[in-house]
Amino acid sequence: MESRERYIHTLSYLATCMSMLCGGTTSLFATYGSSFSEVLGFSQYETNLVASLGDYAHYMSAPLFGYLSTRKGPTLVIQSAGFLMFVGYIGLSYAFDNFGTPYERANHYVGTMSVLFALVGVGSKAAYMSSMATAARNFKHSRYSGIALGIPLSLYGLSTFVFSSVKARWFEGDQTPARYLAFMAVVSAVAHLVASKFVVLKGDPSAASVQIARKKTADDDTVQAENANGGSGSPVTDSIEMKETRRRRMTVSAPNDDNDKDTNAPVPDTSSRQESPVTPPQTQPSERSVIHRFALDPVAWCLLLGLICFSGPGLAFVNNCGTMVRAMSHGTTLSEEQIGRYKDKIVATQSFFSFSSRLAVGYLSDLWRTRLRLPRSGMLVLAALLMIHAQNTAARVTQLEDLHLLAILIGVSMGSVFTLAPTITSETWGADNFGVCWGIITLAPAIGGHMCNLIFGSNWDQGLVRIAGRLGPDTPQDKVFCDNECFVPAFLATTKISYIGLFFFFVVVSLPRFLALWKRHI
Repeated sequence: MESRERYIHTLSYLATCMSMLCGGTTSLFATYGSSFSEVLGFSQYETNLVASLGDYAHYMSAPLFGYLSTRKGPTLVIQSAGFLMFVGYIGLSYAFDNFGTPYERANHYVGTMSVLFALVGVGSKAAYMSSMATAARNFKHSRYSGIALGIPLSLYGLSTFVFSSVKARWFEGDQTPARYLAFMAVVSAVAHLVASKFVVLKGDPSAASVQIARKKTADDDTVQAENANGGSGSPVTDSIEMKETRRRRMTVSAPNDDNDKDTNAPVPDTSSRQESPVTPPQTQPSERSVIHRFALDPVAWCLLLGLICFSGPGLAFVNNCGTMVRAMSHGTTLSEEQIGRYKDKIVATQSFFSFSSRLAVGYLSDLWRTRLRLPRSGMLVLAALLMIHAQNTAARVTQLEDLHLLAILIGVSMGSVFTLAPTITSETWGADNFGVCWGIITLAPAIGGHMCNLIFGSNWDQGLVRIAGRLGPDTPQDKVFCDNECFVPAFLATTKISYIGLFFFFVVVSLPRFLALWKRHI
């Protein structure tokens, strides 16, 4: 029966991996984000507003789904993820088929498109939180918890690479992304419904297959016990007698232990002593007490602030790299279809290196902690330094080929931090509290992404106005193009934000050591 349970939990782990692979598709926005301006006539600020509100919905829903994954189990949450992503993607597909045309300023449907993309984001976060909470609880006693969480996290990063490659192969010739978005709706729904049928928690009594296996094992043990007793006496009676014998033995040996400790100690009068009540078993702390202790922990606040300042600059590139490709391609001889493929290639490159770094850092962080005896959080500082270098590189982009290096740097740094941070959360505040604690910390990318996306969109629109002013008022609107002048100021600002993130990550590493040293000397 042990092999049966191992088989069930292996299927469960594979189910969480499939859910993560098909759930991390919000970054695909970069592959069709430029269609908001080309097909619907959105300004860059409005396009970034849609992306930012989608990110807000994506990350703000994390505490809810973390709580539901802990209290209700992962099955219902994964099913909800499939439904929400289906509705969001199919709604976006319908919108691109039936809403407006370029440069008709009367109807922009910003609110509608924001809600639809927000549904995709919420569904993606539901899949993420249920899968990560399940993996954290199932591997909480494993010495390889880093790689156990790193594999599904790496697949979450690989998701964009897989589906952007699919788009480049089968959907690039389409004039609108409507058919591609309908494909994503069907894939998301089917994958999550299938995954929900197999995912289970270790020790979860609601898992019928595991419960049956354990019941059969218990029945076999009962039969063996009866055979060992020759059919006389029940196992319950034997267990009571064994406990009573052990209690008497401990009672007889207790005075000897006391005499060994202190032979001159007075013998207490036990004639009138009442029997002390039995201490009830300790229970798990409630979610309210967990959140209270978590909210008062300065390390939690520093990790939250560090992720705000780290993830914002990274998401500014992830959401806008397709727009940057189009800006840098105006001086080239690439056709529209070639530009689209190049855009998908940049998105796929960022996703692939995010996947690779998540997988590698999950393994390396285990070695970092077990072999080198160094805090896992120290690797956050290295990732922050890489993000600063990436932002400086973005501010110096002069040609289309520079975006490849930038995609690699952003992918590695983002993948590293979003593997380290959930593992650190699980180890610091407990795997059983992971859903609630990581759900709170993961609000950080929503805040940072919204802030930096709006910085990018505002600088882009200001640059477009400056270019249009130089070309003259008689220039048609569809002939005014942006270049690197439109986004370099945005990355100069996000570089400064990255430095603030580095400071908070350094505090996350040093503060627990400082507090431990201070307590030792008081």
